[in-house]
Amino acid sequence: MTTTRRAAPADRDALAAVVRAQSMFGPDEAAAMEAALDAWAAGAAPEAWLVHAAPEPLGAAMLGREAMADRVANLLFVGVRPEGRRAGLGRALVSAAEAAARGEGMRMMLIDTADVPEMAPARALYEAMGYGAVATVPDYWAEGVAKVTFSRRL
Repeated sequence: MTTTRRAAPADRDALAAVVRAQSMFGPDEAAAMEAALDAWAAGAAPEAWLVHAAPEPLGAAMLGREAMADRVANLLFVGVRPEGRRAGLGRALVSAAEAAARGEGMRMMLIDTADVPEMAPARALYEAMGYGAVATVPDYWAEGVAKVTFSRRL
């Protein structure tokens, strides 16, 4: 059974393991994500982390709020460890993030990803869940790697 829940500071190491398992992050990005986790675990960051928790954390998601927009949530990270992929965990995490955002009165969710072939399964998942690609920013993540922004009204 796939279950998700809000993560607690005690989940910090499990969340970091999910982040490290993502092949999309270079050393600098992984270090930045770990620093964000440390700030969150210390109570100094506003983002909410969700974790897949059955029987061990194989996936995680980080949900933030767009500061300069009216009730817009941003799914800043969603990742599943390799041994948990293709089992519906990504879908469960996105659904849990949507539920958390709705619970906080959000009206829209954004998700950013890259246009690289490795991210095609994620883009297909977002589209299958009713998200539309609304913007592309060339060379955003790196030279030759565009950011694709997906949006869905909640």
